[in-house]
Amino acid sequence: MTALQKLLETFRQASVTEREKDTYFEELILCYLRNEATYRDLYSDVWTYSDWAKLQGLDRRDTGIDLVAKTGGTGEYHAIQCKLYAEDYCLQKGDIDSFFTASGKKPFTHRIIIATTNKWSEPAEDALQNQQQPVSKIDLHDLENSQIDWSHYHAKSKPTLKTKKQLRDHQRYARDTVKHGLSTADRGKLIMACGTGKTFTALKIAKALAGAGKRVLFLVPRLNLLSQTLTEWTQESATPLHMPTTAWKR
Repeated sequence: MTALQKLLETFRQASVTEREKDTYFEELILCYLRNEATYRDLYSDVWTYSDWAKLQGLDRRDTGIDLVAKTGGTGEYHAIQCKLYAEDYCLQKGDIDSFFTASGKKPFTHRIIIATTNKWSEPAEDALQNQQQPVSKIDLHDLENSQIDWSHYHAKSKPTLKTKKQLRDHQRYARDTVKHGLSTADRGKLIMACGTGKTFTALKIAKALAGAGKRVLFLVPRLNLLSQTLTEWTQESATPLHMPTTAWKR
């Protein structure tokens, strides 16, 4: 079992009620959204729904929304649902219907479903499409690949982050070769084998060519490659990266 799997299992074993189990998981997700580089840059505040409703003077009773996040700069509110399931559970459309109803109103402009499974039924996947307020999901794979070291997680304590990667010899050679090539040419092509760290190398090339305070246009043919790149770049960059809010609405 991974460190995260062990942690989630302790939540299941230690909980006397479903509400207690859900609370443990919501605290973990609060930690994730406040400290994972991707979302730390995106959100200025993240609250439990109860705390947010109190600030807004609204009814604090459970409506199907677990957390609320506020985007920095634009001040938009995102509704978040947290689902602690068995890893092999297949999420059904009925599991998220109440969340869609509760979050399909103002002031929410985006919805996120966070679940501890990678399996979604076809009706559940279809329900995410063409919503008036866009919906994205964070699954077990995303949580496992967080920069947070889950083996050292303690609720309401500052998390320990994984050590950032360092360039390997072949990646350093690639970066330096690209930099040298573009000093005399206006375009080029870098070809690297699968599993050799192309995304990370591209980050270091961007840093070498642009640097802090500059803009980088990164083009990819598929959304899953965009997701992979945004995640790794924000996790591994020594310089804070700022992405357009729309980049995360995938």
